[in-house]
Amino acid sequence: MHQSKLHSGVALIEVSDPLILTEIESDSALQPFLGARLSDNCIAVEPQSIHDVVRRLQALGHLPRVHE
Repeated sequence: MHQSKLHSGVALIEVSDPLILTEIESDSALQPFLGARLSDNCIAVEPQSIHDVVRRLQALGHLPRVHE
């Protein structure tokens, strides 16, 4: 049986292609902000660092959308 967990105060990066997440994880500028990989397409991010993460993703050519 699949059980879901609900967390509050968590930021996530979710991508359509797992290879993009692998690229993000290998970026040394992003590594300090990243937490656990939750699935092939999702990784936790330090919530207080989301603006730094968004800027870095933009610099890498990604177009992140932030949902609050």
